[in-house]
Amino acid sequence: MRLKQVSLVAALSVVAGLTTATVGTVAHADDVATLPLSGYAHLVVDRAHQHVFISQGAGSTGILVTDLSGTPVTTLAGEQGASGLALSPDGGTLYAALPDGGAIVAIDTATLAETARWSTGAGSSPVSVAVAGGRVWYGYSAAGKGGIGSIDPSAPAPAATPQPALSQWTAAPLLATGGDVLAAEEPQGSLSHVATFGITSGTASPEADTLVYGGTATGLAVTGDGKRLLLAAPQQLALRAYRSTDLAAADPAAYFTGGSGSAPGSVAVDTDGTVAVAGASGVYLYAGTNNLAENHLTLPSGEVAPDGLEWGADGTTLYAVTKDASGVYRLNVLDAPKLTDTELALGLPQYAVPTERFSVGGSMSTRGLLPAGAALKVTRDGTALPDVTLGADGTFAFTDVRQDEGAYTYQVAYPGDATHRPATASLTVHVAKLPTDVVGTDIASASPGSVVFTGRLSSQLGLGTFPQGTTVRVARRDEATQQTVPLGSVPVDPATLRFTVTDAPGAAGTFTYIFTYAGDTTHQPSESGMSFVVAPYAPALTLNAPTNATRGAALSFGGKLGDGPYAAGRTVTVSRKDAAHTTPVTWTAPVAADGTITVKDTPDTGGANTYTVTFPGDAGHKSATAVATVQVSRAATALTVTSSAPSYAYGATATVTAHLGTTYNGRTVSIHATPYGGTKTLVTTGTVDANGNLRATYKVTRNTTFTASFAGDHRYAPATATRAVNGYVKIATALSGSYAGATYSGVSYRVFHKTVKPTVTATVTPNKAGQCERFQVQQYYSGAWHTLTTSGCYALSSTSSAKAQLSLTNALNQKFRVRSEYERSTKDLGNVSTWGGWLYFVVRT
Repeated sequence: MRLKQVSLVAALSVVAGLTTATVGTVAHADDVATLPLSGYAHLVVDRAHQHVFISQGAGSTGILVTDLSGTPVTTLAGEQGASGLALSPDGGTLYAALPDGGAIVAIDTATLAETARWSTGAGSSPVSVAVAGGRVWYGYSAAGKGGIGSIDPSAPAPAATPQPALSQWTAAPLLATGGDVLAAEEPQGSLSHVATFGITSGTASPEADTLVYGGTATGLAVTGDGKRLLLAAPQQLALRAYRSTDLAAADPAAYFTGGSGSAPGSVAVDTDGTVAVAGASGVYLYAGTNNLAENHLTLPSGEVAPDGLEWGADGTTLYAVTKDASGVYRLNVLDAPKLTDTELALGLPQYAVPTERFSVGGSMSTRGLLPAGAALKVTRDGTALPDVTLGADGTFAFTDVRQDEGAYTYQVAYPGDATHRPATASLTVHVAKLPTDVVGTDIASASPGSVVFTGRLSSQLGLGTFPQGTTVRVARRDEATQQTVPLGSVPVDPATLRFTVTDAPGAAGTFTYIFTYAGDTTHQPSESGMSFVVAPYAPALTLNAPTNATRGAALSFGGKLGDGPYAAGRTVTVSRKDAAHTTPVTWTAPVAADGTITVKDTPDTGGANTYTVTFPGDAGHKSATAVATVQVSRAATALTVTSSAPSYAYGATATVTAHLGTTYNGRTVSIHATPYGGTKTLVTTGTVDANGNLRATYKVTRNTTFTASFAGDHRYAPATATRAVNGYVKIATALSGSYAGATYSGVSYRVFHKTVKPTVTATVTPNKAGQCERFQVQQYYSGAWHTLTTSGCYALSSTSSAKAQLSLTNALNQKFRVRSEYERSTKDLGNVSTWGGWLYFVVRT
């Protein structure tokens, strides 16, 4: 598994948007030497002769030669504007392109002497040189155009020969070889004109010729197998890769060089296929076609110069020419750049307490393959602990246990291997007891007789475990008296860390419960308190009194105060109120421990006896009151009521007499009248006379009920009696049509002509509209009155009147009389049927 690797986009069309960055450790060069250069063009390493050749480009006059650490050895003078450099396959000859000398030169790498110089033609300017297929190939410009030429060093008379068939160039192309492939590149704006050629027996045959993404390339390389061309152009965001056969995008198509602004300008491919590419963001190393960076190196001596990378022939050392901001060039010798940087990181344990084993975890990060299974050395304060093995995912962990509190420093070391650099990491672990907190939480009840609540013991951030048998001491402090009472210890549930406190303070008030945890080998002690108000009970007081009791007999009934128990000596106050006492009679009764109360009395007054029982309250209870009413027996007395008549004419006065029998101390009687349909009205109230009588008068207009009532006294019960009387209606009868009056035997008669029909009118009071009225006519003869006729019912009008006409035959000189009767229907319960008085009349001619 790889850590912190960066994957590049393969498609050329999207590389321009690549901004992903690789984060790495800064790596310094193993050797850094300042170079006496006026400029820089190219770099070649001759490890066989322990030399580094550095050309300085147009305008210079020599090639700098240093040892492998960068210390100058000599300068090969007379090499005008030396630019491109290349070694022969056997390493015995250095070839250099001299743009200012218009020639290619050969230099013996053993003697450092120039052995040949081949002119590339008048006005020509060769800038690059490469060796492949037994020939020396060079890129040059002449007469405003570019071209490729070659030299056969083994020919009897070697000469620089232009090869016009090798494409058309507008400028001197940059050359590179690899395998049997020659590659050439020239800038075309933001693109590059690139051509590849197969080299067989010194003959170049075109393979591909096209424009690709590039620009002003300063780094060009062909892989050792000749299959891929690598193009480093500062205008690009990454190193470009193309297939040499058709110059299509290779796989991968690009190598990440730091993203936007990284300006890749140098590339070098080692014999094992390792690709080194440099730009403004440092040096990135890739293992062949793997586009995940194996390493990222930044050089403090400055940025790598264009085309400033070269691998040594040993397969490990990378040489880089850098230039700082002041223009100073330096040679950086990187002895093991292929070794992947590794970094160890340690994480603090979740917690570390004495006597408990804790774990320290860590991880290794690298841009190469993780060395899974590697043994990591672990020490504590310099003392070796067992090795720990690196997991496949790059993580590891080790455990330790300390008996004492303190700071302990752990170091983990990785020795490195053939592909990874060594690394170490240190961590100081502070072993200390965990802070704790003990608090009260939920209150289940808070009364004087029962306080129940829960609490919780906790450690910092919930870390650590508490052993079985952990307890918390509890004490109760009365805030009013500041007295503290120890309540002992309560167990802590190790699963929930909760504990329950049960108490009975026995009184109301404000109490603070103090919790104390003593601590243990892994936990610090702690103490806290919880205050709350214990309210007094509001006890219910119930009485079980009988409904009735006998006067003069012993009475006993029970009661109960809830929310016991009650302290000895508690009492209730009992008061009795009856008809004989305007001020209640009071006494006390004891309260049993369970709240039981017994009320004892001998009531001597009959009637309602109201018992009020009051508990005044105590330290744990509020006051309470209950009331019970007992009806005490009384003797019965005789009470009657009579009237002066059973029925009365309308408006007549009735005399009503109430008679009261034997009583104790009450002789008052009230008489009420209730006319039908009316309200009950008091007629009189008073003390009966010596005979026990009370009289009253009342005008009767309707059927009326008279009620006599005795309210009772201390020993005799109340009594009532009723008398119902009837009320007649008032009938006013009138005759009309007479012309005179007469008197016979002292009786007044009305006189009518024989031709007149007398009209009789009856008016009834009270209004009896709709009721029945009859008329009766009698005639006097043979010394007596005889009924002639009795009419049927005449309905009384709305004014309560009725009329009838009398038709008389053979009435001349006869005496008559007429009357009417109010006949009560079943609907009229207010009055009884009533006959009116007689009206007398005679008939004359």
